[in-house]
Amino acid sequence: MQSARASRPRTLADRAVDRRLAPAQELAETDVRALMDAGLALLRTEAPGRSPRVADIVAAAGLSNDAFYRYFASKDDLVAAIVEDGSRRLVTYVRHQMAKGDDAAARLRLGIEAIMKQATDPDVAASTRAVIGSSTRPVAGTQPGWAQLVDWVADAFTEPAAARLAPWIGAIIVRQMPSCVLFRLK
Repeated sequence: MQSARASRPRTLADRAVDRRLAPAQELAETDVRALMDAGLALLRTEAPGRSPRVADIVAAAGLSNDAFYRYFASKDDLVAAIVEDGSRRLVTYVRHQMAKGDDAAARLRLGIEAIMKQATDPDVAASTRAVIGSSTRPVAGTQPGWAQLVDWVADAFTEPAAARLAPWIGAIIVRQMPSCVLFRLK
């Protein structure tokens, strides 16, 4: 939903507010990225099914508990943000690879290759396993990370699969292929 302010033309007063808030916005983005990077690094070192303590995450990020809770309501919120960030990067990568194809068959093949790379690259697979394994509860207003990732990947495959295959076969592949590959990562 768009606010009334966002739908009207930007005024000089709006731009003055933007200039005043820009440094705080930049600092917040830097802090959140540091927390997410530290959280991911620590998730990778934990045993399956375990997650690091908030104290460990803030220490690794060089921030305070207050900074953590300024941006995230809980550790689950941080993990959800890490899952979302990784999912968006994965889907962007898959779509980029698919765009290199000249036709639907080539786009489908390139997309499958891009997804399979996630399962065969040890570094990428380790990060994916750590994050997906820690993503147990969805944040309010979102799907669980696993379901969200499968939906986003499936959406990337919808057009090339439908153009290349009978619609019912394409629908099965689009919904099941990401789950199968990502299950291998788990």
